[in-house]
Amino acid sequence: MYVKLINPVTHGKAAYNNTGSSAQTLNYLKQEAEKEGQEASFFGAEKDAQTAAEVMQDIDNNVKGLRATEAKFYSLVISPSTDELSHIGNSEKKLKEYTREVMEQYASNFKLKDGRTLDSENLVWAATIHHDRSYRGTDPEVEAGSAKVGEKRPGLQTHVHIIVSARDTEQKITLNPGGRRDRFNLTEWQKEAGKQFEKQFGYTAQEREKVQTKLRDSSRDTARAAKIMERVDRINLLVPKEQKLDPQRVQQLAEKREYDKTFYRSIATVERRAEAGIPIDNAYHLLTTGREQPQPQQVTTAALRAVQQALRSGQGQDEKTETIAEKKGRNRDELDIEM
Repeated sequence: MYVKLINPVTHGKAAYNNTGSSAQTLNYLKQEAEKEGQEASFFGAEKDAQTAAEVMQDIDNNVKGLRATEAKFYSLVISPSTDELSHIGNSEKKLKEYTREVMEQYASNFKLKDGRTLDSENLVWAATIHHDRSYRGTDPEVEAGSAKVGEKRPGLQTHVHIIVSARDTEQKITLNPGGRRDRFNLTEWQKEAGKQFEKQFGYTAQEREKVQTKLRDSSRDTARAAKIMERVDRINLLVPKEQKLDPQRVQQLAEKREYDKTFYRSIATVERRAEAGIPIDNAYHLLTTGREQPQPQQVTTAALRAVQQALRSGQGQDEKTETIAEKKGRNRDELDIEM
């Protein structure tokens, strides 16, 4: 089972641009259905036979609290293998049932600050089923000359396109599946989707049908550790004694985070603070989580703002909203997955 989050920045198709109206994406999906000689029909958690216009209205009207440059929705794809499709008789009914379960898992995978969980009823989403796929220029068959760009692929190619709002139904929470792994773990969701198919339809997946996460290249860890120690030494030369970092502890944090981008962004922040003479009392928390730990004064200020916001909300002004897993750019999990 291949379940994918489409990154509009790297995918290449303008149709998946998600910072504006969903019209462009839905028109693309509608046109693809028409190429198959079908009329595009969408379904959701409880709805069936929705039109593209109805879905656009649902998605585009669920953007309260989002800035102009922020994602308004996300595009997902569920692509069963030929064997998986054969196992369920290429049944649209079963694919719809499965898609609804996958979206339940999608909702529950988000980690909210107060420990709450979501279900698909908290989401605004719709999906459509396509039956054909065409060869692209990067496909091995095209490069080998055995197929041409645009030709239909042989065999069962049924797959599901999903469009899901970046806001919950109450428009209070921003949901980004392509952000921080501690807020939404894309790899885990993809694995859960594969297991759900096996459980739901009594299927035994082959290894090639399972999510295969690339192992990190550890051969450079010694060099990475040496460079990190150099950076810690430079930081310690710039800060007072009480703010000096323990090189061994920093190295342990780097190893725990597997030398990921969040760690390197965090240590760069610590360096900038040290160079500017700004206190870095929360350096270890920043290096561990990628987020700064609020100072007591900041907590008090935040609480005061929350009260003020609640009062403004009662007067008809916008409410303060929660952002889950917000991060721009390429997603590490998406890049590290092979199917």
